Amino acid sequence: MDKRWYLDVNQFAKSTPWAHRFMTAYYDRLLSPVGAGLLFLALLVIVGWWSARRHPEHEAAIIWTVLGALVALGLSQVLSQALARPRPYQVLRGVEVLVPRVSGYGLPSGRAAVAGAVVCGLLLAGRWRLAFVALVSGLLLLFAGVYVGVDYPSAVAGGAVFGAVVVLVLWPLVSWLLSGLVAWVGTSPFGRVFAVRGALKRPANEWAMERPSHRLPDAKAMDALRTASEAARSPGYKQGGPQHHLKA
Repeated sequence: MDKRWYLDVNQFAKSTPWAHRFMTAYYDRLLSPVGAGLLFLALLVIVGWWSARRHPEHEAAIIWTVLGALVALGLSQVLSQALARPRPYQVLRGVEVLVPRVSGYGLPSGRAAVAGAVVCGLLLAGRWRLAFVALVSGLLLLFAGVYVGVDYPSAVAGGAVFGAVVVLVLWPLVSWLLSGLVAWVGTSPFGRVFAVRGALKRPANEWAMERPSHRLPDAKAMDALRTASEAARSPGYKQGGPQHHLKA
């Protein structure tokens, strides 16, 4: 079934030459061998870091997104050597390969592992919208791997799951370390650049609690002030003073 799906997508690639330039650039031709897909995922992580600077626990998750993606990429290379599954163009004849052929193995796919790690990391950071955009971008990257003829569908699917599992499983272990690092950087001279901005500001409700209240006097207080003012202007008050007036 895996080979049949690969051949179906490969046949689709042969019949859509107008999409070759975009798919190859998205996979690895733009700033080769990185590709527009990985660059766009990196941009989403940067945007997520900037928007999460007000929340220390979220910023730690963003840092882990970057580190976890690198860890998943490295482990995927080790695992692919252990599984030693040939790439499709190494065993199938007459297939369309739109990018330079490379030696080595492709299960799990390294690019797919990075995509899965980024999506899972953005979810841990609470960046739901960015995670959705990363999911769409990652799925396109997975499809591009099959479209250009480099990967089997199982290779990209397994890579994405592998990257997400690496980020999710190791997160409890590294979260407290990264949270401490973020707190330390927040007190360093680099805090304004890398630290959480929210930690450098006092909460709005705290200011509100300490701000003195200036309430306007009510109607009874206004009547009492008006009565006292009229009594102070009366002749008896001026002659006898306040004590005589009170006795009267």
